[in-house]
Amino acid sequence: MARRRNNARASRSLALSAILVIFAFCAGYAAAEANTPHSMFSYTDPSKWATLQKDWAVCGSGTEQSPIDITKVEVSTDLGPLEHTYKASAGTMQNRGHDFMLNFEGGNGKLTIQKKEYTLQQVHWHAPAEHTINGTRFDAEMNMVHEDPSKARAVVSVLFSTKADRPSKLLSDLGQYFKRLAGKENAEEEVKDRVDPAKWIDKASGYYRYEGSLTTPPCTEGVIWTIMSKVADASKEQADLFKSVSKTPETDARPVQKINNRVVRYYKGVETS
Repeated sequence: MARRRNNARASRSLALSAILVIFAFCAGYAAAEANTPHSMFSYTDPSKWATLQKDWAVCGSGTEQSPIDITKVEVSTDLGPLEHTYKASAGTMQNRGHDFMLNFEGGNGKLTIQKKEYTLQQVHWHAPAEHTINGTRFDAEMNMVHEDPSKARAVVSVLFSTKADRPSKLLSDLGQYFKRLAGKENAEEEVKDRVDPAKWIDKASGYYRYEGSLTTPPCTEGVIWTIMSKVADASKEQADLFKSVSKTPETDARPVQKINNRVVRYYKGVETS
């Protein structure tokens, strides 16, 4: 009888150990996936990303890749204003080699989509914009990246245009960090002045929503994208700052991907212009 009890305890212990190993592996993979070093890929030819690493194959074979050109949309009555609880907080600005990233340690408020909460983890910028509207590519794009406890992602995107050459207050506030970190790959600096992401989202704006992927390797799919339809202003000087991230000015926009059978839903908002 004692031997049976010992065998049962040993079996339970082995099962628990196996579960812990699997959990640790998954958590480690998710963390590594979310922090792919930018030195491992280039924007010279993004079509080659799928061949650089075995687990990046979806960059070429995926059917729900991002970014996309938004042309045909389906107006949805079940969508409403964005629900978020962003707050003013400090962060850390980092030069990742291809872009500048503002990281919020521990997260900054939550975004709710279909009763599911995603925590804002980081914000980064692309120049020019990655998503296009009816074939029009804007001058820059801000991606606000969120994660839920299972590491599922949701991204809120704001497009910027320099057509009117009107400075963005957001970019003016953060411009000093872009300038000091320009050309200094992997360098970072603490953003001591509290920034409030709630002010970055125009409450009157409508938005487009679709299911896509990360726009950098490993191009993981299952990302919920929300693209604000009201384009924000920025000065040409501000947009050019994003290209100064490396010593040799470059763009960091992945080409648009095939939409395939996906549906882009549209919430009208209350835009007046």
